[in-house]
Amino acid sequence: MGRRFFAGLAALLLMAGLIALGVYMWSQPRTLKLAVGPLGSDDARLAAALVQGLSREKKPVRLRLVLTEGSAESALKIDAGKVDLAIIRPDIALPAKADTALITRRSFPFFIGSKDLGTDRISGLRGKRIGVVRAPSGNLDLLKLVLSQYEVSPEAVTIVPLGPEDVAAAIADGHIDVLFAVNVLNARVVTEVGSRLHRAFGETPTIIPIREADALAARNRAIESGEIVRGALGGDPPLPAENLPSISITSRLMAAQSLDDARVGELVGAILSLRVTLATELPAIQGLEAPETDKDAPLAVHSGAAAFIDGEQETFFERYGDWFYLGVMALSLVGSGAAGLFGVESVARRKRAMADLSRLVVLLGGMRTAADEPELAAMEREADAILAGVLANYARGDIDSGGIGAYRFAMDQLGRAATERRIALLEAAAE
Repeated sequence: MGRRFFAGLAALLLMAGLIALGVYMWSQPRTLKLAVGPLGSDDARLAAALVQGLSREKKPVRLRLVLTEGSAESALKIDAGKVDLAIIRPDIALPAKADTALITRRSFPFFIGSKDLGTDRISGLRGKRIGVVRAPSGNLDLLKLVLSQYEVSPEAVTIVPLGPEDVAAAIADGHIDVLFAVNVLNARVVTEVGSRLHRAFGETPTIIPIREADALAARNRAIESGEIVRGALGGDPPLPAENLPSISITSRLMAAQSLDDARVGELVGAILSLRVTLATELPAIQGLEAPETDKDAPLAVHSGAAAFIDGEQETFFERYGDWFYLGVMALSLVGSGAAGLFGVESVARRKRAMADLSRLVVLLGGMRTAADEPELAAMEREADAILAGVLANYARGDIDSGGIGAYRFAMDQLGRAATERRIALLEAAAE
């Protein structure tokens, strides 16, 4: 009984230890690999800030950066399963095995030139020199896509690729007539980019909107229609003077479709919570957006992100409650089965331990008819051996107090029978 109790206690302690170890391992922050690039880009700076913020705030999920040459390489890595996440501009590359978790940046393309440009329509740009920042390379393809909407072929214009640092000089030196700008229209852009555009093109530049934004969005699901609001580029009078239609280009944090929904939901919640803490050191984080979770959205949203955004994220017990229930049932069945097996085995042991009782009954009859003293002594030795086995069985717990009582009664009867027979043999010898 004692050994079985301590064995059961040890098993329970082992199970409790394994459960505690499992909970500890499950609660440890998981590190996800994030592909982003190129080094020095706005996306890379945002990703680096997220890495530091998640670690500093001790969030349940962390990030490790994998630098790439841009959206195209990042998309290849996430499709190949080499990373869990990627920041990608969908109009440049769109992975097949990843869905949107967050919108990290929204940019609005438009054409801007001096007030003497001579046209306020994109179709009027034929023969003009159009400057475009060549990094990322998708800007060139986006410009050609917009021109094609108005049946302006690339050969009908002169496209001048520029570095970010070359824009002001190209405008001032007259190397371009109009700039195809792809900018994030937030407070930082109004104060920095807006002022540079004013210095380059004058206080009243010509802004050509992309009026057929809905048509372009219908042709390309990576493009959305949008609006450049009045005063988005600052100035007094405000620039632009009225709301202008345009397309919008997003950069997105995309999560592999195979990534666990709970992890993606935790990541989205953790990143959104950083918007306040990182706003001072990284103003661009204010551009984070939750994507639309409609089923007819052009770009699919990861189910984990959608559950968090819609407030439908399951709690730990909601996710694993059924498993706990099934586990309890399984443990109950296993316990019942084990108890049944132990009961059967215990009955078998008791039956084996009580088998010697019938032998004592036989010895009892033999002692009453023993022919001489040696035969009687042999029977007593056999009874002593049986008694030793009974005591060993009792020590192991194979015999209960009731069984010991039966054996004690039998041994008392054997002792009385042996005494009576020995007296009878002595009397017979005396006669």
